[in-house]
Amino acid sequence: MHRPSTLIAAALLAACSQGSRQDDGTTAPPAAAPSPSTSDTRGAPADPTPATRLTIYSGDYEALAESRQSGPGMPGYVLVERPLTYTLKRGSNVLSAVSVPAAMDVEAAMLRPLGEGISVLSQRYIAALAGSPDVLAQAVGQRVAVEHTSGGAKQTDNGTLVASTGNGVALALNDGRIKVIRDYDNFSVLDAADALPRQASLQWTVDAASAGDAAFMLHYPMGGMAWRAEYVATLAPGEDCSLALDGAALVANRSGVTYSDARVTLVAGEPARVRREVPMPYARAAESLQVMDAAAALPAQRRSAEYQAYELPRPVRVSNGATERIALFPRRAGVACQRAYVVEADAQDWQPPQPMLDPGFRGATGTLPVAIAVSLDNAKDAGLGQPLPAGRVRVFEGGDFLGESRLDHIASGGELRVEVGEAFDLGAERTSTAFNVDRAGRTITESFAVTLRNAKATDATVRVVEPLPRWSDWEIVASSVPAQRRDARHAEFQVPVPAGGETRLTYTVRYRWARDVAP
Repeated sequence: MHRPSTLIAAALLAACSQGSRQDDGTTAPPAAAPSPSTSDTRGAPADPTPATRLTIYSGDYEALAESRQSGPGMPGYVLVERPLTYTLKRGSNVLSAVSVPAAMDVEAAMLRPLGEGISVLSQRYIAALAGSPDVLAQAVGQRVAVEHTSGGAKQTDNGTLVASTGNGVALALNDGRIKVIRDYDNFSVLDAADALPRQASLQWTVDAASAGDAAFMLHYPMGGMAWRAEYVATLAPGEDCSLALDGAALVANRSGVTYSDARVTLVAGEPARVRREVPMPYARAAESLQVMDAAAALPAQRRSAEYQAYELPRPVRVSNGATERIALFPRRAGVACQRAYVVEADAQDWQPPQPMLDPGFRGATGTLPVAIAVSLDNAKDAGLGQPLPAGRVRVFEGGDFLGESRLDHIASGGELRVEVGEAFDLGAERTSTAFNVDRAGRTITESFAVTLRNAKATDATVRVVEPLPRWSDWEIVASSVPAQRRDARHAEFQVPVPAGGETRLTYTVRYRWARDVAP
């Protein structure tokens, strides 16, 4: 009985000798000695491992964590530079690198000679076989052996495969007959070592002006690697706000390839890329966390075009299925910070194309939480003043965990703000008190009240951030507490609230629009 899922190509594998498995996942076939009498040389790297360089970009870290198996189009982005050395003869040579990573963008791969007198004439990618139907399709025209049952007895027929269907094959036998066999048991390709590819490979036709060893650099991008920053902010005890900041990079590798002794550069930035929609199989990859020696030298920080780059000072092992933790900078102690209580009414954070006259377009009303926030200026005079890549920050006070938050990239001179939780003994309630539209005067006037309650034994100041989403031209015309313009769509109020008491913030905002604007 023919069983498609159990088709075997035993001769295909058994007839081929196994090469040596490299740390970066490639398998090198036995090197062929150059021969002046042959037209091409199928060589292999003489030393495939030294000084491989990885440039890993941030972004896609969380998506990569959900990836189940490496393949084209998977999340993450890394540029690989892998040095190769081949023994060439004068004239035309055929070189190959086998077991290319599944996540490689093979269309962007490029082999560059590092010496003079060598030209790469062509490059081709040979895909690996993708199951039994693929073996049958590529075996047409090859000598095969088909085992089947005829009249209750096992029988094996040898011949040249002429055609194959879902449940049968057609063989050209040695006596000239064409035999159709249905419901066969097993199928083997004879002399398959050179007939069918055992694994994916890149091949190049190279012309050399003279014989000898030649160095090349293989460049290729691939998915499967990403990184993000991980920060720990530890607040110092006391009334003044001061903290110590630790920063590390978490580098995830799900590419299916392990790189030993790789030179690694981490780039904080996400280049624009053309992404493919590629369905991927799922089989959960093993994951572990590896931490570099704490005494290791720290990365050298530099600009990389419009991005920020961190060059690791020594080669590291980037293991498949692992997450490496690498310190980004020395611990920054004594960084000045500010504690704040923040109330913010959620609203759509977008610029409307015309003034919004709907009374409901005003942000949240009712009971609102009061968030606990820790902020600091990323400036040298505050004890910091350096680019901070995007990632997660966790905040502790002594041994107590206060909360965590995600950060975008923060440039030097920017503000780092972390909302760590909600205040237990502070509350807020927001109400709309007036709304009026004057179409003739082209204005909207709107009033709100925010009542703040403080159950603490000490006074508190609450930062109230109010959304102003109706139109871009607005002004606060009246308020019980001075207003500050935070940005194009928000006003901010610093409201003192006495211990055991409450404060009622009131304000009125007026929107205007020009004659040529139709609300």
